Amino acid sequence: MVVPLARFTVGLQVVLLIAAMTPRVAAAHPLHTTITEIVEDRAHGKIRATVRVFMDDLETVVRKSTHGRVSPASGAAWDAATQAYVRSTFGLRGHGGASLPLESCGVKRTADLLWFCYEAADPGVTPLDAFAFTLFDLYEDQVNVVQATMGGARSSLLFTRGDKPKRLR
Repeated sequence: MVVPLARFTVGLQVVLLIAAMTPRVAAAHPLHTTITEIVEDRAHGKIRATVRVFMDDLETVVRKSTHGRVSPASGAAWDAATQAYVRSTFGLRGHGGASLPLESCGVKRTADLLWFCYEAADPGVTPLDAFAFTLFDLYEDQVNVVQATMGGARSSLLFTRGDKPKRLR
């Protein structure tokens, strides 16, 4: 049976349209973003940062960085690898650019998100910079938002690939 070219072309267009509309597993969430909330607690002399990351993105980057040796099923090795990755891509810098030591205050999972909590001693009134480069090594369109409440004032920073640390206060 010979199918006329016009009918074949229309059929091919329908198949391509359906394929384009079918969700892909790799594109489970089309936004490549993290959100970090930073809050200054002057009464206790602390700064708390909570970094929200999509689980599938973090799993992809950790598997890549460990050459597939670490996955969520790896238990303590997974916990250590994810902490090491997030700490290497997010941080706070005080006077003279010195990194503030971040102490983990836990990790929480909700559905497909991981929330990493960190605390640091507040260096006081000195300038404070943040960097949020998480997943820049995975996605070219990655955008990271940092929302901060410092000294009663609220501010937002936006990080894209190639950015340098930015001033919080």
